[in-house]
Amino acid sequence: MQTVDSLNARQWFKWREPLAWAISIVVFTFSFLVLTLALDGFFAFIIALIATGCLFFFYLDRRAIGIECPHCHQYIETNTPWICGNKDTPHRNDRVDDFPFIYRCQHCGFIPKAYQCHHCFKLIFLSEDKQQTAFAKCADIPGKSEPVKSDPHDAEIAKKKMEVELTELSVKKAKFDVELKGYKETLEPTKIKTVGERLRSRVHSKSELDAEVRRLKEEADKEFVGDEAGCARRYLEIDAEARELLQ
Repeated sequence: MQTVDSLNARQWFKWREPLAWAISIVVFTFSFLVLTLALDGFFAFIIALIATGCLFFFYLDRRAIGIECPHCHQYIETNTPWICGNKDTPHRNDRVDDFPFIYRCQHCGFIPKAYQCHHCFKLIFLSEDKQQTAFAKCADIPGKSEPVKSDPHDAEIAKKKMEVELTELSVKKAKFDVELKGYKETLEPTKIKTVGERLRSRVHSKSELDAEVRRLKEEADKEFVGDEAGCARRYLEIDAEARELLQ
């Protein structure tokens, strides 16, 4: 890849093919003379010709000229697809090996005097004229899209939708919490308080203690129906806890 000054790029392109032929002739002559030292003249000629042809057609004749943007200092290949600056009929150029933007348009022959850098979008002048209109530009850069103006009505609708969605999520979470609580109670049954814990949590005076003792004994009568021994043990437990509270 050859990098040249943008003002001289057009001249370099015009000299590219003659230079390529000159280099090819030199390479062919040198290769032929070297090969004749080891091979028959005919075979040396064929091999040198094939090697030189490959060099010319696949490299020298297709070698793009590069320029450097004087503003952003980015490298630009002149074989970039481009659009000519003809304001009447701008054309897209894709045969960039033969018609780069430093040469002329392949369709209308328009010769651009400047190229818009596809990195910084500033003009790179290709002649001393430094004309700032009818410049060439890259064909594959998408146009800049204008910012979409927001509609206050749409914004309000979006806000309400968000509030509804948040409310629905809150309701679903509440339902899940209730279900989860039920699962926990099923898996981990509530621990039944002992007689002492029940008395301590509900008794604040002597009269309340007596009333609570009677109530607990009534519960024991219902719980231990037909089991006098069990009922008697519960009575003793209640009386012992009540005496401890009176101390």
